[in-house]
Amino acid sequence: MLTLKLMGTPLEHLKSQHIKNKSVMMNNKTLASIKKNGNEVEFHIDPYLDLEEFQFLRNLIMDLSYGNEAAIDERGCQLGYLENGEAAFLIKNWEEWKLFLMKAKLRTLEGQNVQALNPEGEELGSGLLAEYEIAEGPFRITSCTLITLFGERKFEGENIKIVPTNQFS
Repeated sequence: MLTLKLMGTPLEHLKSQHIKNKSVMMNNKTLASIKKNGNEVEFHIDPYLDLEEFQFLRNLIMDLSYGNEAAIDERGCQLGYLENGEAAFLIKNWEEWKLFLMKAKLRTLEGQNVQALNPEGEELGSGLLAEYEIAEGPFRITSCTLITLFGERKFEGENIKIVPTNQFS
């Protein structure tokens, strides 16, 4: 388990529709359990969450700590290492960690069958991923070129999601 401490905030002050029975929930899945330890709250986080679940949990913790003068101790919440060897954490350098992972994911999807989706999850097209363009701050895919049955097709948008189809050509 990963551990993140929110210090200076009593458990009673943590209010969210996503906290149920001392657990942080997303889509009926427990992402973390919450324990009171004096005047601090410990989040015991499942280390096997996907990126979207970590993002959800991070956003919730940031919202809960905002304006509370709460200090965050995330020494027990190291997620991995950045490209430069620096330790990556849920709060401190999350955007750099997310960028590192997303770039690696896209590199592995090059030449693979993928779907390009708009922000609502609707399919724009599918085919072999040929090229893509990204923007940072926050990370997002702004265009991608797929090789389809009908030739090359380029899709552009503010936040395209590329997902593998798990089909091999």
